[in-house]
Amino acid sequence: MSKLVGVFILGILVGWLIEWIFVRLFVPNPKKKLEIALQASRKENSTLQQQNRALQAELSAATTANVAPAVPQTPAETVTALESKPESESAIAPEPEPKPKVATTPTPAVETAITDNTNSDDLTKLSGIGPKLAEAMQANGIKRYAELAALTTDDLNVKLAASGIRYSKVFAESWAEQAKLAAASQWNELKTYQQTLKN
Repeated sequence: MSKLVGVFILGILVGWLIEWIFVRLFVPNPKKKLEIALQASRKENSTLQQQNRALQAELSAATTANVAPAVPQTPAETVTALESKPESESAIAPEPEPKPKVATTPTPAVETAITDNTNSDDLTKLSGIGPKLAEAMQANGIKRYAELAALTTDDLNVKLAASGIRYSKVFAESWAEQAKLAAASQWNELKTYQQTLKN
C-alpha cells in the first residue's frame, strides 16, 4: 500500500513538472508582448515629440526672420543711387536673389500630427471595451470611433492579435455598430443598443 501511495505522489510530481516545462516552453507570455508593444509606442512617442520640437523651432525661427523690419530707403538715397551709374558693365554687381518666403502657418502634416496626438475618442464608452483593451486598440492605430466603425471583425482580430489581449467575440461583432452610433454622437441610440446586447 505504501508503494502505491509513493508511486501516486511521484506521478503527481512528475505531471506537475511536465506541465511547468510545457507552459514555460510553448505557451507565449502575453505580458512580454505587451511590454514590447509599450516600449515601441514610447519610442515612437519620443521620436514624434522630438520632431514636433524641431518643427516648432523652425517655425519660430522662420517667424522671427519674417518679422524683422526692412530699413526703408529715403527718396534722396534712391535718386543718388540712380544718378551714379557705373562706367563699365563689368562693374555692375549682380542683384541678390530674393529670399524664399517661409510660410508662417504650420504645414498640414504638422497640424494633423498635433491633432492625431491630442484627439482620440474614449473607446471605453462602448460595451465590451475596458481600459486595457482601449489602450491596446490605440497602440494599434484605432483611436477614433470612425476608425473602429470602418473595421470588420476579421480586420480587428488581425490588428489586436499582436497585442495578445483577450476580449469577447460577441461584443467584438457589435463594436462596429456601436462605434457608428458614437461617431454620429447618437448617445441615446447607443445606450438602447447596448441594453439589447446585455439581454
